[in-house]
Amino acid sequence: MSRIRNLKTNPEHIINMIDIVELFVPEKKTKYVETLMRVMKKTKNLDEYQKEVIASYKKDYGISEEDLSDFTPLQLMFMYRFIDIMFNHNDLKSFMKFCEYNERGLIEQSDLSRYSTFDEIMVATGIAEVKTLEKDLEKQIKVIYSDDEWIVLRPLTYHSSRKYGSSTKWCTTQENNPEYFIRYAKRGILLYMINKVTGLKVACFKSLDLEPEFSFWNQADTRIDSIESELPLFIMECIKEEVFKNPVSNLLLLSEEDLKKQEELMNRREKYLISREEPMEVAMESPMVDEGPTDMEVTEESALDMRVENRYHGELTVGDMRGGTAAYNTGFDIGMARG
Repeated sequence: MSRIRNLKTNPEHIINMIDIVELFVPEKKTKYVETLMRVMKKTKNLDEYQKEVIASYKKDYGISEEDLSDFTPLQLMFMYRFIDIMFNHNDLKSFMKFCEYNERGLIEQSDLSRYSTFDEIMVATGIAEVKTLEKDLEKQIKVIYSDDEWIVLRPLTYHSSRKYGSSTKWCTTQENNPEYFIRYAKRGILLYMINKVTGLKVACFKSLDLEPEFSFWNQADTRIDSIESELPLFIMECIKEEVFKNPVSNLLLLSEEDLKKQEELMNRREKYLISREEPMEVAMESPMVDEGPTDMEVTEESALDMRVENRYHGELTVGDMRGGTAAYNTGFDIGMARG
């Protein structure tokens, strides 16, 4: 028997909807089980829900419509809810990227039995990704320092911020939302410090506006003191030198053409929000914290997602089934000595 067949036939991995429904039926009588299943299958808009789940998974994870069309609408509803409860969207994306990098021979620890947490997978993925990025994004970053172990850089574009900040919870890397990155890259100096060996990532922000701020943030988007960052002294010196000798915001380091592209990203998002007749509110109290989940897209392809997430007229939709992602706390408010 093949390994995949063993996995599929393992009783721990198998669940039957009838076994679940029977729990709510007196004496597990068949006639009531049949009645409840029939009512479930008549859930309003269930067929439309099936289409929306397929479109969502196809867009977000690249799963083919052919693979998903084998599931009934009721099975898809259970599957969507199960995935939503058990996995974080970013964790799944990182895992898919981890698999891709491992197939390309870019993951140093290729013994998959050594991985037991998503954190371990995300660290390995981050290390592999950093090693492939520097050349591809050399015009979208300013490298302050780089050796075989460390890289200190300023992300100058939303794209580079997302790439180098992958496997973190920083709002400046938020998917489909350039708002946070552009605003903070405009306000001051944003730095990413990345260990190419361990996968450690630390962000630093120094404001250049009237409100002084010098803060450090770990990968979980918790504000920390600089001495908690695990950054070696020479990296701290690189940070201080860049911050005090080059007091120019990240966006102003871009060429005029590239700066225009970042502004267009912001304008498209603002127009999109206005078109939905919702005010755009961005919390500016802290540079890295995300005040809540967002799946907003800045292209027309997001029309389905936005309808799914925000529509509720008594019909079953993906948005009705989707659970929220908890916002991260900012932690204690102690940063590097302000300049």
